[in-house]
Amino acid sequence: MSISLNHSCIVCVFFLSGGVELDLELDLEDVTDNGIAAIATAKTTAVLLPTTACILRLPQPRARDMLEAGVIVSLRSDFNPNAYCCSMPVVMHLACVNMRMSMPESLAALIINAAYVLGRSHAHCSLEVNKHGDLLVLNAPR
Repeated sequence: MSISLNHSCIVCVFFLSGGVELDLELDLEDVTDNGIAAIATAKTTAVLLPTTACILRLPQPRARDMLEAGVIVSLRSDFNPNAYCCSMPVVMHLACVNMRMSMPESLAALIINAAYVLGRSHAHCSLEVNKHGDLLVLNAPR
């Protein structure tokens, strides 16, 4: 499979003949319509970095177009010297404001879709029977 891309990040896992996995990371700020269609067809997760695009003044990834095309979108922060941000609330904010994602879409992208990227969504990151997780219930005044 070939994907036509120019510059957030996509993590592709392709299963080659003989069952060999290939992990590929590409930038997605300037992804084309054909690239989005190829990502959707491949059922690959587009891992977007909204803070990186904002801090480096790059074009924002086309998250809305990707979601409408059926691409699985995940969000992450960037902890690099060139784009330093570890705040997940800021990541969600920028995804909603700059990339036109809804709050539920950004929350899913941040949690369950991130687990999907790691191959853990079957057992983590959603409140379901037989899934791992921690729950804290507080009884506190406002």
